[in-house]
Amino acid sequence: MAATCDWLRLASHAASTDAWSAPLAAASEDELAGLLDVLLAGFEQLDASPQRWRILMQAVAARMLAQRAAIADPPLAQIDPQTLASLYDRLLDVEPTAAAHVLQILSAQRDEESLMALASLLSDSPPQQWQQVAVGLSPLWNATTEPLELFFDQLEDAVLQPSTLCVLLDLANYALRHGRLQQHPWQLRCSELTSLLNNLVGRLRVLEREPSKFGSDVGEVQRVLADSVALCVSLCDALGQIGQADAAASLEHAGQLSHRRIQTEAAGALARLQVAQGRQRLIDLAHDPVARLRAVSYAEELGIADQIDEQLRLPTALAESELASWLASGEQFGLAPNHLELIDTRTQFWPSYEEPQACYLFRYRYELPGGGLSNIGIAGPLTHAFHADLSGLPIDDIYAAFAGWQAEHEDIYEIPMTLLNAAQRREADRLMEYLRHAGMEVHEPLALTFFLGEVALLAVV
Repeated sequence: MAATCDWLRLASHAASTDAWSAPLAAASEDELAGLLDVLLAGFEQLDASPQRWRILMQAVAARMLAQRAAIADPPLAQIDPQTLASLYDRLLDVEPTAAAHVLQILSAQRDEESLMALASLLSDSPPQQWQQVAVGLSPLWNATTEPLELFFDQLEDAVLQPSTLCVLLDLANYALRHGRLQQHPWQLRCSELTSLLNNLVGRLRVLEREPSKFGSDVGEVQRVLADSVALCVSLCDALGQIGQADAAASLEHAGQLSHRRIQTEAAGALARLQVAQGRQRLIDLAHDPVARLRAVSYAEELGIADQIDEQLRLPTALAESELASWLASGEQFGLAPNHLELIDTRTQFWPSYEEPQACYLFRYRYELPGGGLSNIGIAGPLTHAFHADLSGLPIDDIYAAFAGWQAEHEDIYEIPMTLLNAAQRREADRLMEYLRHAGMEVHEPLALTFFLGEVALLAVV
């Protein structure tokens, strides 16, 4: 506790987490409860930076989840839900992600009092971003029927923000699909969901025509779009799961939007409502690489996958869809590539997997107003592409680059130059001298890197 408090106080000091992280990783739930009591009591005096609150609360939540995952029948709440609620209120304005990890602890405890506190916080003072709500509710994706029913009962009449409703609908849809709920929690509020979908579709139509109405810069408009799409997707799925035919007209309108993820969700929902138009649209969407993976998945769920061209259901075609949809995401290019071409596929051992994995390399190309852009991406054990152009590398080196990027191991790490000890500094000096002999001018050494026993220098040259 003392080490943790000292670290939080030293906001301007580059103190290491070593003094508290190792003891925390071995702490019992009683010790975690004591630590949180101390943090709450001294919150104002600690005056910690937002970043440090985030790091600490993530570590506390991770320890809590690890403990409970290791026990077949976890005990009831060991950390007072009211303490957690008070700490959440304090952290929400300081660091919302740290506050989300407090919700995560409440979700993990799953007793009645914790779930009541969780529902109350989500109703009265939820995080503003759906990603933070998702962090807070993540343990409930593994919950059994009883805590899920109890949790949703507490939310029965709650007025929820869109960012919260989006994640709750996803949780309910998932639980219903996997048999953990027998009835959708919003079964009796179908008309409300339908009305909300209608309003959202209207908003997205305006956004498609006049995006400047929703923000003064591209980033702001993209955030509005991402939040609207996330809620629209969740609503379509929920209305399809609830199964009331009255929602068909609204789903048809949603399917007319240009966003392919929404088109796919609307088509899948209509197909569940036995609307022939929805089934046919799902089959047609399998021809679109961005929509294919989800369209095939829904078609399999509905028992109509055999109506999709077999070539579109092959592993290569689904891998192509994985990469196309990743590239089209808002975090990447925001649109699908104009061309995708398979250049290599092989089954091989891969970091983090015990068995060999099927790997696929695709060359993708964008035809942009400023000229063409081409590179190579991977699908299979991971889906990724680098900003750096890999086109000139041998195939084996391309696979090695992706494997090295994904690999995590205790003997793969780096140490910033400012933290090197004397022996490491000598090794860094030796490597810088090597670079100078090779004709390179070292502008800035950044770190000494260690890869399974091999040492290298990371530097700007």
